[in-house]
Amino acid sequence: MKEVDFKRIMQQAGIPTDSYSMQVKLESILENSDFVINNKSPMSPFWRLQKAMVTEPALDLINTLATQIMPNSFARLAKDEWLDLHGDARKLPRLTEVKVQGHITFSRADTTSALVIAAGTRIHSIPINGVVYTLVSLFDTEFSANESQVQVVVQAEFSGKNYNLSRGYYVYLEESIEGVSITNNDDWLIIAGQDVETNENYQLRFRDAFATLGSYHVDSLYRTIIATYTGISADNIVFDKTAPRGPGSVDVYLYLDVGQVSQALLDRVNDYIAAGNHGDGDDLKVFAVPLSSIDIDVNLLQHINTQDKRSDIEQFIRAAFRQNNDYQPTRCKPDALFSFSQLEAELHNNFPEIKSIKFANNNIAPSLSLPLPDKVTFL
Repeated sequence: MKEVDFKRIMQQAGIPTDSYSMQVKLESILENSDFVINNKSPMSPFWRLQKAMVTEPALDLINTLATQIMPNSFARLAKDEWLDLHGDARKLPRLTEVKVQGHITFSRADTTSALVIAAGTRIHSIPINGVVYTLVSLFDTEFSANESQVQVVVQAEFSGKNYNLSRGYYVYLEESIEGVSITNNDDWLIIAGQDVETNENYQLRFRDAFATLGSYHVDSLYRTIIATYTGISADNIVFDKTAPRGPGSVDVYLYLDVGQVSQALLDRVNDYIAAGNHGDGDDLKVFAVPLSSIDIDVNLLQHINTQDKRSDIEQFIRAAFRQNNDYQPTRCKPDALFSFSQLEAELHNNFPEIKSIKFANNNIAPSLSLPLPDKVTFL
């Protein structure tokens, strides 16, 4: 986004924005008022008094106008509570934080008797960059006799998208149950967790909600509906307008910053649109961006006498493929080239223990899909 130099705009309007121009302006005002100043030295008692009483307070006010009040007067430039005021005036509130809800799969080998998984059972993720994420079961759930698997409804301990971890991350019980193992599968999310909406995404929803009529009006309208209802970033909504089901039909594809879009989330948003939140005659359906399975092979050499960082490096790599949010590499996106050489450079920058790292994989060519690593193998 292009920066706006509000001080320059003020200068062009004849408003002084520094000490020298302020003194020149004051001298001009005094001379036009027939006020004679014999000692024009900036160190004279008169000008020192004017600097303390007039110039410095005026410059503070001008600086506040240029850096705070003027930029925050525009929704495109406003931040934080200023942007919230713009939203309140337009009945477009900032999206609040949400706790993850989902299904964790509990499995057991011994099915001879019933077993109850109590509400409040705590489930931990594997450690990621030193952080463990915790889910809590919401209801008592029973294994009936001869039943080997049950789905337990869980909620995150705290809000945020960091809990939207990909499959296979939630595998530990805080208090183990003999013979019972757990995991989260691909489609485990019921409600995706989200943080308080960022200024950037809020501004995107402003743009879409108040876009003028034109060739992008329908896109903007549906992007606003989906982003507001689901909390999914407006940038993570992709339109396919190639008439996939005949003339007038459109498909919309969604993806998350962390984790995978579940069928439960898709059902909710499709039902919401079908319930009348669409234009007359519109044929629009919402899907998850397809996933493509890949294996990643890494040639890694660390400096001698350094701690083994393979586990952390693997999680950094998986963060690039949206499986966790505890590292911040450049993430893969649909219809965009994913560069493994860039990932190598980012790994070097984040892990000084690395002497050499090279991926055996080729760059991933743009397509309407997201790669999802099954295995990360260090060769």
